[in-house]
Amino acid sequence: MVKVTINKLEDGTFHKVTQTDKVAEFEFLGDTYSYSQLDSATTLKVYWDNYHSERKLVKDKYGRLFHYRYDEEMNFDGGDDRLDLLWTLVANETDSDDLSCKSGLSLLREPYVASAETDWVAAHEDINSNSMEKLKTGQ
Repeated sequence: MVKVTINKLEDGTFHKVTQTDKVAEFEFLGDTYSYSQLDSATTLKVYWDNYHSERKLVKDKYGRLFHYRYDEEMNFDGGDDRLDLLWTLVANETDSDDLSCKSGLSLLREPYVASAETDWVAAHEDINSNSMEKLKTGQ
C-alpha cells in the first residue's frame, strides 16, 4: 500500500509525503525506490558503526548520495526495541560530514526517507509546479 499526500506551501511549491511499507516500491525524487534498495546502497564512508548506532555516507543505484543514520533504543519493558532509520539526501561528502555532527530533528532535512522497527516507510520531498502537473496527468 502506498499513500501520497501533497500540500501546497505558501511559496507555491508543494510538499509530498509518501507513506508505504518496507515491501512496496514508491516514487521519490522522480525515480522508483524501495526500502530494500535504500538499505542496500553502497557505503562510501563510515562515520561510526557500533551495535546500537551507525552513520554512513551511501550512494544509491541512481548515483545519489545520502547521509544514513541508524539508531536503536533498547526497550527494557518488553517488546521490540525502537529503531530509527533515516536517509537524508546530501549534495556531496562535505554536506554529509556536516550532518554527521548533528542529531535528532536537525537531520530531518528535505528530501529524506525515514523508517522504524515497524513496517512503515515515509518519503518526504518538496516538488515544484512542473512535477505537480506530471503527478496530476500521470506522466
